[in-house]
Amino acid sequence: MKHNSLMKNTRRVALLASCISALVLAADAPKSLQELALQVAQLQAEVVNLEAENEIENLQGIFGFYYDKNEWQQAADVFTDDATFEWGGSGVYVGKARILAYLKTLGAQGPQEGLLNEQMQLQPIVSVAADGQSAKARWHLFSQEAVHGVNQFWGTGVYENEYRYENGVWKISKLKLYSTMKTPYQDGWGVTALPRSKPSTTLPPDQPPSTDYKNYPSVFVAPFHYSNPATSESTHAQPASDAGSKLTSMATVTEELASLEKRIGLLQDADAVERLHTIYGYYLAHNKWDELAGIFTNDGTIEIALRGVYKGRDSVRRNLDLYGVQDELKGTLHNHMQYQPVIHVAADGQSALMRSRAFSLMGNYGGTGRFMGGTYENLFVKREGVWQLHIDHQLNTYFASYDVGWKDLQWIAAPGISQTNPPDGPPTMQFEMYPRPFLPPYHYKNPVTGK
Repeated sequence: MKHNSLMKNTRRVALLASCISALVLAADAPKSLQELALQVAQLQAEVVNLEAENEIENLQGIFGFYYDKNEWQQAADVFTDDATFEWGGSGVYVGKARILAYLKTLGAQGPQEGLLNEQMQLQPIVSVAADGQSAKARWHLFSQEAVHGVNQFWGTGVYENEYRYENGVWKISKLKLYSTMKTPYQDGWGVTALPRSKPSTTLPPDQPPSTDYKNYPSVFVAPFHYSNPATSESTHAQPASDAGSKLTSMATVTEELASLEKRIGLLQDADAVERLHTIYGYYLAHNKWDELAGIFTNDGTIEIALRGVYKGRDSVRRNLDLYGVQDELKGTLHNHMQYQPVIHVAADGQSALMRSRAFSLMGNYGGTGRFMGGTYENLFVKREGVWQLHIDHQLNTYFASYDVGWKDLQWIAAPGISQTNPPDGPPTMQFEMYPRPFLPPYHYKNPVTGK
């Protein structure tokens, strides 16, 4: 298996350098055609596997967004027909139809009044098989769950999942969540630790739980699908046995290298977009308004919390004054975290759409602590070779004080339009916050079905 690296950018730059070097070789032809074809085939395999990492990370993120909103059919559709599904101690459900049946036992289809089910997919380690046809991945799960007026929980877990490449798309072939902790919000994990779930009596599983373990406070480490990357030998992607044979002339070699250079560029673009969005979060968390406005295009827009649309970089900077004073942090906390990105770069590499989560810990020392959760649907564009944020649109899921949490959170409208610092245009979309239901529109279709 090939292990995902935290330095994917470095690897891709190295691949690009290799690609350019090979182009020079092709032009000067110091090697035989056969030798060059083998080198290009190796490069093809590496690019295929890097693309697979991105697609699998998108796939798991998409699954998480479907699961949040009880989009059971859409969630089930990202599995192979013979997939297995095991959530904590639920037992194993075999096949897409049985997975869908199990998901339906968790609640009615679609967003529901009074239901909060934030299932966050975090910290991926993706390992793609050398042939690029299967993969494994480890993820963290962090959940915020509530039934309004009834209960509320924190939850954590570790996924060890498997994936398969079928008919040109990646699908989940095995989902296994090792639950690690669940606790009532009001008690916290320092007081109350709940046992893992048990098999359903309403819809018994096809197989019993595959692993015997207990939740926190017991100690259990979910098995790693990968070896220590520093102490074990890594296996690089291997080209298909006939890959080199398809390159029968210097013209075909040069054509393939040009294609690979473009594909590597798109991989770098996806990294650049994620990096820019992460930088956004750090600037926002520290009231760095000038720097934050600087990552927008001159004609970019910002739209947060139904405050309306602020158009142009100067208006974006003006909007940021609504959230505090530039660089003034004393006595305030605003940890603004962005994660679970689903990024789709346009084929021409000039624009990209991204859905991601937002989770903020906010408050004032001696005052009130509060949480904010939301969803971004943003547009990035490349101007003169530099990626910039063009449309920043956040749809808030909740604002909740630390003392209350979500169970008894009373509905309030998002902050709305400021009379003292008005927008340039009205909100482009109305949305509701918990406990009312709302499904932020997706910029993408289901990656398996196209729905």
